Amino acid sequence: MPGATGPIRSGLALAAGRYLLEEQIGQGGMAAVFKAHDTALNRTVAVKTMLAALAHDEGLRARFRREAQSAARLSHPSVVAVHDTGEERFEDGVRIPYLVMEFVRGGTLGELLARDAAPGRGLPPDRALALSAEVLAALTASHAAGVVHRDIKPSNVVVTADGRVKVMDFGIARILDVAEQGSPRTALTAVGDLLGTPYYMAPEQFDGRGRVVDGRADLYAVGVMLFQLISGRLPFEGDSGFSLGYLHVTVTAPTLASVGCRVPDPIEELVARALEKRPEDRFRDAHEMRAYIEHVRESANAPAPAPDPYVPPTPPPPTTSPIPPQAPTPIPAPAAPVDPARERADNRLRARRLRHAYGLLIPAFLLQAATRSFAVLPLAFAVWGLWAAAVGGTSRLGQQRGATLGFFQATAFIPLLGHLLLILVSLTRLSGS
Repeated sequence: MPGATGPIRSGLALAAGRYLLEEQIGQGGMAAVFKAHDTALNRTVAVKTMLAALAHDEGLRARFRREAQSAARLSHPSVVAVHDTGEERFEDGVRIPYLVMEFVRGGTLGELLARDAAPGRGLPPDRALALSAEVLAALTASHAAGVVHRDIKPSNVVVTADGRVKVMDFGIARILDVAEQGSPRTALTAVGDLLGTPYYMAPEQFDGRGRVVDGRADLYAVGVMLFQLISGRLPFEGDSGFSLGYLHVTVTAPTLASVGCRVPDPIEELVARALEKRPEDRFRDAHEMRAYIEHVRESANAPAPAPDPYVPPTPPPPTTSPIPPQAPTPIPAPAAPVDPARERADNRLRARRLRHAYGLLIPAFLLQAATRSFAVLPLAFAVWGLWAAAVGGTSRLGQQRGATLGFFQATAFIPLLGHLLLILVSLTRLSGS
């Protein structure tokens, strides 16, 4: 409102004339924001100055400086960069701290939601997830630097003209009741040393016992914001910070389906986990939550596999037990041609050996009557006859044999058994000598 900042106004120069304030572009419960020109570097910047009505409080000035220094430690594409900070002293002795930031052309996420969402609805789920993922990228960097935002909400997220996301107001708490365009009434509440917007505050931020609040409180706020971006409404509504705190602490957050917003189950599970009452039941950190969002987005946007242009018909099931295929019978290789003259000579040789086998039975048997000292002689005849019977009694497969050879081979077992018996008798006699 005009004059709300006292001596800070458009046309004023700060830091010995370096920052020329051009126009006021925003105001919150603790500070006003001006578009300004940096005369030293010839660039446009945003200058946030503390309200004059609060500048007399040394504790608030110290908080402004301390939190400005914390924000200045951050360097990330999704975080509004802080260039400079200082205090301006006026003639009446009032000292007003200021913060010089990157000037971002665009609108807040709250303004985008009011402009692009259908009446009574939110943004398309994929777009809401994409915007939330960028906010979590900024929180990953801030938490790594030890800075907990504590006031994540659509009015603190800027969407640039080219669609990028910039998170601002790291640690700059608002403490007055003001109505902000594009967002619900911001009744800022202090619990111990913690400040925030009750619509987005985690249950532990309402704990009056001074419970330590870490980065998982910011994840809860992202869950509230994501619920709002998708459904177009907040999960909890109340007319005071106390009633909102009671709902956040005791009442289970509604599902998106319960407010008429149908989304895939992974998105429901994502929001439900972010809005868990206990910090340990939420995501471990901003990096994990962002990775889960990206996984959900990839799964939802993955193209379905293209159908096979040709699917061969499936044969009907057999009505009877199938007969296992039989291995083909091998075809024997043709036998090599046999020389008839050689075959006749082979037949004569085998027949002669069989005759010798029969003939050797006689001396091998008669010599058994000789003395023991000559027992080796019948043994030699028997071994010779056994060999002749074995060799002469075999023929190759398909060999053409004459009648004589056929008779001898048919009765070849006689000399075989005879000579085997004589060998045993001879060995017995030798062993007994």
